[in-house]
Amino acid sequence: ILADTEEKAWAKAEHILERATALQDQTGYRRPNHATDGAKRLLALADQGQRIDKRLWTEIAKLTGANSNTTALVGTPEQVAEVFADYYDLGVSHFLIRGFDPLVDAIDYGRELIPLTRKLIAARDEQRGIAAE
Repeated sequence: ILADTEEKAWAKAEHILERATALQDQTGYRRPNHATDGAKRLLALADQGQRIDKRLWTEIAKLTGANSNTTALVGTPEQVAEVFADYYDLGVSHFLIRGFDPLVDAIDYGRELIPLTRKLIAARDEQRGIAAE
């Protein structure tokens, strides 16, 4: 969840939660009781707080029982790219990202987040003496 300031990004996250909660109330949907092992691990993580690490937002996971698109990194493009670079340092080499507003989010990711992430990872590789592929 990206915005030009961190405050706006968290406000956007809260708005998404409000919309999802209202939709649940309108449809009568409630989180299922048959969570997978992965969903159970995510829900246990979500019980640690609304924000995990620097930017991982877990409120939708709690609302939906960790079904589908349930967590997000929240912040400015620079802040979220920094978290991706941190994950890269931990050994993550591929990222699956999708937003809560898929078309608009895909445009923002392509214009800002992906180029910033690539730049940060390239700089970290250069510091380590790893040649660009």
